[in-house]
Amino acid sequence: MVNAKLRDYHREQAARAKQIYVEGLTSAQAGQDWRNAHVAARRQVIAALRATDCFRDIPTGLIESGRHLTVLRHLMAPPISQDQFALLCTDYPKRAEVTGKGISATAAAAVTAAFLAGRDRALTHWLDGSYEPRPTQIRNLLRGVTPLLSVQNTATVRRGRMSMEQEAAIVTLLSARGWGQQSSGLISQLTDVKPLHFLHKAKFATKTRPQEVDIACGLTGTVVLAMECKVTNDETNSVKRINDVLKKAAAWQDHWGSFVRTAALLQGVIAFKDVERLLEGQVEVFWSHDLIAFEAWLTKEGC
Repeated sequence: MVNAKLRDYHREQAARAKQIYVEGLTSAQAGQDWRNAHVAARRQVIAALRATDCFRDIPTGLIESGRHLTVLRHLMAPPISQDQFALLCTDYPKRAEVTGKGISATAAAAVTAAFLAGRDRALTHWLDGSYEPRPTQIRNLLRGVTPLLSVQNTATVRRGRMSMEQEAAIVTLLSARGWGQQSSGLISQLTDVKPLHFLHKAKFATKTRPQEVDIACGLTGTVVLAMECKVTNDETNSVKRINDVLKKAAAWQDHWGSFVRTAALLQGVIAFKDVERLLEGQVEVFWSHDLIAFEAWLTKEGC
């Protein structure tokens, strides 16, 4: 049972984290995130054009990488989501779009047929004939699709930047306290993590497959703190992030028992009910905007 004082503290911090995130939506950094997302989106479209010979040989490009599926979906009229495309094309491999893994020739043929049937003909007019696209047509396609992808990518770019900043802040904090950094790798026994040492992006063994941990901290008495750094853009997104932490915490506890403690460093928009789930799951919760609390916790633990 989580005590009322701790519950109130985390309720306040969740509200503060949301406020900080909202204030950042119109900051100079937010504008830079948008520009970075725009550059990434343009490169994404160009890569798809090159891999598919300007969409005249789509299967070859998809067999090479499923990541080009994103561009194809945004070239439909109108652009459609992954779930909608899955309804349209039952052979559509959603996971390959995320991982970038090449898809089968059968799936590539099915996706190509669905795309050609519903594509934006104004942006891909050259496909109605048998000629190479003119430079003006390529420019028009880039102008039409890049902003759509940029909107989708901005949240991902922002979350990625904030995640790196999160992890860097913990590394800096631990280093400033005199902790040593070990080379990352597989943690198969607790002695792999020395007291007052940490590993950044390591694999932690479980009874099944190893789970990646953002920061593994060697506490006293052969106890390791497995810290997950999570940034969320909205309360819906926070459910997935918190579920990920709880899943890992359960796997580590099942394998290591009380010798591994799990922590979550949170930032962004997170529903308090999801913070409560962490607390009730025996996960230590810290906030990026209040790292003093994490330092105090380390001191209390004799570190």
